[in-house]
Amino acid sequence: MSYQISNRESDLQPWRAIDAEKMQELQEKVEFLLELIESYKLELCYKNYELEEIKQELSYTNQELCAALNPKLTINEAMELAKKLLASNKPTEHVLVELLTAIYRSW
Repeated sequence: MSYQISNRESDLQPWRAIDAEKMQELQEKVEFLLELIESYKLELCYKNYELEEIKQELSYTNQELCAALNPKLTINEAMELAKKLLASNKPTEHVLVELLTAIYRSW
C-alpha cells in the first residue's frame, strides 16, 4: 500500500475556510468575554462603593448608639450623683463603688 502526500493548494482550501470560520467564532467569543469582564469589573466597583457607604453608615449608627447607651457623665452630674449616694446612708465603700462605676462607664 502506498500513500501519496499531496501538497496541492486546492486540497488545503477547505481546511483554511474551516479554520477561518473557527477563528472568527473564537475572536467573537473572546470579544464578548472581554466585554463581560469589563461589565463585571464595573459592577464590582459599584458594589465596593455601596459597601463603603454601608460601612460608613454603620459606623455612624454605632457611634450614635454608643453615645445613646453610654451618655457622658459631666462633672456636675457626678457631683449630684455623689450627693444622692451619700444621702442614701449606704456604706461609704458601696457609695464609692457606685460613683466610680458610673464615672468609668461614661468614659
